Amino acid sequence: MKYAHWLGPIALSLTAWSTTAPDAHAQRTYPNRPIELIVPYSPGGGSGITGETMKKIITEEHLSSQPVNITYKPGASGQVGWTFLATKKGNAHTIATATQSFSYGFVQNQMQVKPEDFTPIALMLFDTQLMAAHPQSGPKTMKDLIAASQKTPGSVRVGGTGASGSDANVAIMIQNAVKIKLNYIPFKSGGDVNAAILGGHLEAALGNPNELAGYVESGKLVPLVVFADQRIAGMKDVPTMKELGYDVVSKSARGVIAPAGITKQEEQALVEMMRKVTQSKQWHEYAAKNMMTVTFLGGAEYAKYLADERARLAETLKSQGKS
Repeated sequence: MKYAHWLGPIALSLTAWSTTAPDAHAQRTYPNRPIELIVPYSPGGGSGITGETMKKIITEEHLSSQPVNITYKPGASGQVGWTFLATKKGNAHTIATATQSFSYGFVQNQMQVKPEDFTPIALMLFDTQLMAAHPQSGPKTMKDLIAASQKTPGSVRVGGTGASGSDANVAIMIQNAVKIKLNYIPFKSGGDVNAAILGGHLEAALGNPNELAGYVESGKLVPLVVFADQRIAGMKDVPTMKELGYDVVSKSARGVIAPAGITKQEEQALVEMMRKVTQSKQWHEYAAKNMMTVTFLGGAEYAKYLADERARLAETLKSQGKS
């Protein structure tokens, strides 16, 4: 008991310090270093263009106190980049763009990680898909492409991004609906697809309007058909597959994800940053120019959308006999 007279004050002091001292992690300002934005495809494709636009808006609108740097990690229809992101558990300074192929990776068991290894941040855009052809060497209409494939099954070479994902699935949907066989050729990015078709190595290309719109506007490609419920702005003369009598519709979401294990404060900061991106004039101009629809779902709402999307894709693949 002879030490009580000085142990007591020390204990009280330690207790007071522990209850009043700020939690360093919780109080840390975010972001406190540059943010790395992973684009899991090669430069020049739809994801690259979207990522570069996002970075430009965040920088010019001063939406982050730290710079945003883009890192391209292409491979396996985006799975290389997303798997890399999963290794950054708890690191909110590394995020990535996400497309429908993100969900395909789980449904088709191509991912070495699980949905729980990620934190959904925000859905920011919806786009559809377009098929286009070379004006000299390719078919002039979708009916021409169908007729050529019916005459010689497998003769029509159609390029798209990835061996799985949106483009590959649309090719399968076309084959099943029209009862034809296409020679689908996967590429690493939309930029690679465009180079192949312009070089005369493909009869047609599948891609998002923002990947192909510039080529269509310049006359380098001829649009054949869009896979939307109705004709899209900017391409009012291009029919839908529904108009041709085939129910082939593809709607793909573009968003941002982070690794699992980030704090709620960090998650909310990223959600609000992306919300402000979608509210900007530049984002709406970008969407309008590329025939996309601005839509925002943040945090839990985006997580629900992704879960529902995985369920829908699993059902679609099951109906196609692929699962």
